[in-house]
Amino acid sequence: MSERVDVFKNGQAVSLEAVLENREWRVAKQEKLEATFKEETVVAVKLNMPGAIKNSPAIQQLFQAGWQLFLAELSTWEIRHLEVFSKRPTGPEGFLVVTGDLTAIKKKAIAFEEQFFMGRLFDIDTMAKTAPDYQLSRRELGFAPRTCLVCYDDAKACAKARRHDLAAVQEAVNRIYEEYFVIDPVIPAWNEEMVKKAATFACLAEAVTAPKPGLVDPLSTGAHADMDVYDFIDSSLALENYFGLCLDAGRHFRGSQLSHLLTAIRPSGRRAEELMYLATNGVNTHKGTIFTLGILIAAYGYASRNQQSPSLSFVQSVVSQMTSQLLDDELAKTVAQADSQGNRALTAGEQQYRDFQLTGVRGEVVNGLQPLATVGLKTLRESRGSRNERLLNTFMALSGSIVDSTLVKRAGDPKVTAELADWVAQFNRLGGANTEAGMRYLKELDQTFVARNLSMGGAADYLVLTAFLGRLTGLL
Repeated sequence: MSERVDVFKNGQAVSLEAVLENREWRVAKQEKLEATFKEETVVAVKLNMPGAIKNSPAIQQLFQAGWQLFLAELSTWEIRHLEVFSKRPTGPEGFLVVTGDLTAIKKKAIAFEEQFFMGRLFDIDTMAKTAPDYQLSRRELGFAPRTCLVCYDDAKACAKARRHDLAAVQEAVNRIYEEYFVIDPVIPAWNEEMVKKAATFACLAEAVTAPKPGLVDPLSTGAHADMDVYDFIDSSLALENYFGLCLDAGRHFRGSQLSHLLTAIRPSGRRAEELMYLATNGVNTHKGTIFTLGILIAAYGYASRNQQSPSLSFVQSVVSQMTSQLLDDELAKTVAQADSQGNRALTAGEQQYRDFQLTGVRGEVVNGLQPLATVGLKTLRESRGSRNERLLNTFMALSGSIVDSTLVKRAGDPKVTAELADWVAQFNRLGGANTEAGMRYLKELDQTFVARNLSMGGAADYLVLTAFLGRLTGLL
């Protein structure tokens, strides 16, 4: 049974008077923009939320996802002005001033309402008083009337006849939110520039999220005396081109064996490692990220070819197929060969496989990076507060959901994962990163990790992956 979500939960009801006052505010805002930018097109974006509750944390997530994608849809035009009011009691709203033909922009807005997964919840108005086609309707522009959220008939006809009660319409909104964010998250088919920026953002977001026990952040170098947060910044910037190459490889892959896609991106991965070391004077900041994020981006590229917006489960299945040979054909055979021939020392991951039967990051990708769906995005979506607080809550949830090979390596024994489970439980009991006690506990835990030379590199990599998908879906 899928998780049930109430989009309207934690929202405050507003009166009809407040809605009417907000309408006047919106009209005044639009008229002022039209007067200031006489030759441009003004675009106003809002949501159609049934009932008295017009704003809530979930409604803001919904708006952010569509707003981010709509901005990308307008990338071929110059945006002269932008304002966002996400926390208005009457609902999130955004205003744009675009240098471009009113009709073309209006068609783009209507197409967005029709094609974006949650587009039926958006209401986008375009205006330019000097344009002769100011009042052109959807039908005159070649589009059908808007459809009802409940029955998919003409929305105006349903509203006029009052065919559906409020509960039914709100349930339809909840269903759309669940299908996009919860049941099997939908990832829009972004262009290369956006994907590269999202991946770089994710690397930087992980670096600055603080405090992370044992890891580098702006407050501490953790259990890593050889690096600081600036090394992570330099490394992140050095990898941006690599992320584009992985996406391009996925988008243009036409083979029948997806394991060949992994083979195709490996040379780029090796070059990315070289660039990382050059940027950091030989320090390993992102080797794990290069591996996991590169694979995830290539899988997403393959899944989103031909401008398809894939589900997360489809992307994860591609990840699994790409890496299906990593355990039996690579890890097991490599360890057996090294043991029998004694010709080289085992890596930390290979030694953990031999000694403890732990498959590490190879096992994670072969299994399709499952914690992304079950823990990462779920926690990020449900967490409240600042982005730092949400990412910390997500990081700690992820750390408790995996066997972190970096942590096991530092501790020398997988039994450390039981200790970690206790630490995560205590963090949650204290209220997580949203409380002073929770934040204080993370700082104390950082001291413990430093004293014992412990680090959670695997959880940090998963945080990068989660932040990347969060950026693409609109959660961040």
